[in-house]
Amino acid sequence: MRLTWRLDAVWIGLVCWALLVGTARAQEDYFELRGALHIHTNYGTGKESIEQIARLAEEHGVDVLVIAEDPVLRVRYGLPLLRNLWPFCYTRTLPAPYTEGTLHEYLQEIKEVAARHPKLVMLDGLESNPFYYWDVDLSTRTWTLNSFDKHIVALNLSEEDYANLPDLHGPGNLYWHWTSLLLLWPLIGVAYGLYLGGSHPRALRLAVLVISVLCLINNFPFKVAYMDQYNGNPGPGPYQRYIDYVNSRGGMVLWPHVEARSGIPPEDILGLAHIVSATPPHPEDLVDTYDYTAFAALYADNITATEPGRQWDTVLAQYVAGQRPKPIWGEGEIDYHWDQKGNRIHDILTVFLVKERTPQAVLDALRLGRMYAVRGGDEQLVLDTFEVESEMRRGIAGEDIPSQGLARISMRIDKLNGRQEEVKLRLIKSGQVIAQFNGLTPLEFQQVDTGIRPGEKVYYRLLAQSKSSRLTSNPIFVTGTGGSP
Repeated sequence: MRLTWRLDAVWIGLVCWALLVGTARAQEDYFELRGALHIHTNYGTGKESIEQIARLAEEHGVDVLVIAEDPVLRVRYGLPLLRNLWPFCYTRTLPAPYTEGTLHEYLQEIKEVAARHPKLVMLDGLESNPFYYWDVDLSTRTWTLNSFDKHIVALNLSEEDYANLPDLHGPGNLYWHWTSLLLLWPLIGVAYGLYLGGSHPRALRLAVLVISVLCLINNFPFKVAYMDQYNGNPGPGPYQRYIDYVNSRGGMVLWPHVEARSGIPPEDILGLAHIVSATPPHPEDLVDTYDYTAFAALYADNITATEPGRQWDTVLAQYVAGQRPKPIWGEGEIDYHWDQKGNRIHDILTVFLVKERTPQAVLDALRLGRMYAVRGGDEQLVLDTFEVESEMRRGIAGEDIPSQGLARISMRIDKLNGRQEEVKLRLIKSGQVIAQFNGLTPLEFQQVDTGIRPGEKVYYRLLAQSKSSRLTSNPIFVTGTGGSP
């Protein structure tokens, strides 16, 4: 085994532990539930029913399913004054619970399937694309659909709250306001065409009447929109509004696949217009938005936000500095649509540390960061131990422990199938790689840090990679303190 040391490690620190701390492991107080997050079904873009997915999960040893269907899948570009009225607008819509009127059935079926599979913990959610906007280049007749694939996931809401999520094409984007009266302006044209324009040519009155009636229909139900797709990029505002809405109703928000690219193919419309989609990687949204619970630290595409010093560490540093009220956690996300190579139900998992096999226990683990993300299917790695001990107590992922200056980090990693495989581990302290370890599984090691000052808060997290699997831990925080243990 090759070791690279970058810590101030001293043997006297180990002696102190022998005197001050016992040998029991904190992680042993919990058991693991293997969870598949972000599952699509035949209520939307998936091909399989919720029942079929539940059976498939049980076949592959998956304990938790987080169903997150798209509530609405619609894009629209309309002409001024008639933005919402066919045939004056381009619209593409795919089946989804909002547009099909199946939200109640979707949520109810999750409950019914969960009742038939008591060993499965099933959670409901929705994956929204809260906002998109158009860029139009008339010289090339190109309409660019921006940010349509920038998604966000809401969990643990009531049916009413799900129904009113602030999606661009959902009912939550419309509200009554005194300016709603201005949307009744076509009534002036209707009055002109029917009564006030008697001395004017009939053709003019008829034209004004027809246009006014069309505009009146277009403006129905005369509610004001919080946002629309015609005024450029508003930055993180629509996504922060979504996060705030979910949090205000007791739910949780996850940022999925922040570095995946758009999968929407270009489209030509009668040779008159060319429509392209553009959703570039957007890991900066992890920094620009606040108060979400977690993000996809592992998924099917490449990810750089979890690399040392990148966006995740920036966010965690903001928490350590008191600029955020809570840490942001990492989860594994399968974004499952149907059973296929590379996207099997168990290929990417979030492993929760819980004391009970219940939805509330899983939600608590997600909220507190008591979990790790792993990719690799049948060849995946297993994080048997990741703990930090101080002179005062032990802590696992998501916890914050006090220290008088010492921290011992203990790790043990293995393979789910028990096979030996070379694995590379990187131990990160507050955004910096402080140690690297290469060896064959099962691989176990400890590291000692003696440089924690009173009043200082640091964190440790772990990245592991083998030829067949990747694993990302959540951070453990340590706060320097004075006094006796």
